[in-house]
Amino acid sequence: MLLAKVRTLLAVHFAYMMEYRAEIFFWILGGLVPFFFMAAWSEAARQGYTPYSPLEYARYFFAVFVARQLAIVWANWTFSDWVRTGKLSFYLLQPLDPMWRLLADHVGERGVRFPVLAVIGAVFAALFPGALVWPGWGALALGLAASTLAFLLSFFVAYSVGLLSFWLEDATEIFELWYVLVLFFSGMLAPLSLYPEAVQRVLLWTPFPHLVYLPAALWSGLEPADARGFAVLLVWTLVFFAASRLLWRLGRRRYSAMGA
Repeated sequence: MLLAKVRTLLAVHFAYMMEYRAEIFFWILGGLVPFFFMAAWSEAARQGYTPYSPLEYARYFFAVFVARQLAIVWANWTFSDWVRTGKLSFYLLQPLDPMWRLLADHVGERGVRFPVLAVIGAVFAALFPGALVWPGWGALALGLAASTLAFLLSFFVAYSVGLLSFWLEDATEIFELWYVLVLFFSGMLAPLSLYPEAVQRVLLWTPFPHLVYLPAALWSGLEPADARGFAVLLVWTLVFFAASRLLWRLGRRRYSAMGA
């Protein structure tokens, strides 16, 4: 019974997202930033300034692109809009926690995103022969597991920020700070192995490098599997999940007290 309900919920949100397939296509194109970094680092490699080859950079930054695409979230903006417009009141009348509605929205969107990613992958393979290689079933599975955890962590962070709209007029800007930290410390700008060792030691206990670098390094063969990375990612995911549930209980009480 529960699986049937989940399947129906995901099917509804997938059909809903299909209506926005053109917009999703342009969202994906807007996420091609890793390829600009790939060009810069590949040029540095050709001049002998880095320990990796241009082909290794191409492989790594394509994996970064995929990891980022699978972890994109917008729960903060959606929930803030629900609170601001009063739409949340309508959802509170339904026997479904708004968090699950938002999560299904994100998962359904991935079904629309996958075919576009496959096309981009085919074009990339044609432009950079030898850049895409089969990582092996183990590395593929571990990378997908890391990417799934990265998505859940990103979702709970964004949802927690959206929940702050119960108290703040506009909480969405807080998520921009999170994105800046992800940009600089997740491996999007460069492989984490190129950072100073002291910086690496500190970052490995934060969620940022595991959001992108962990799955990308596994898929590209840059690094072997790191059990600590999975553990840190899981702990941070549970922390923000707990924070989101606490904020939901407190915020809903405040929302009801305001007469909504």
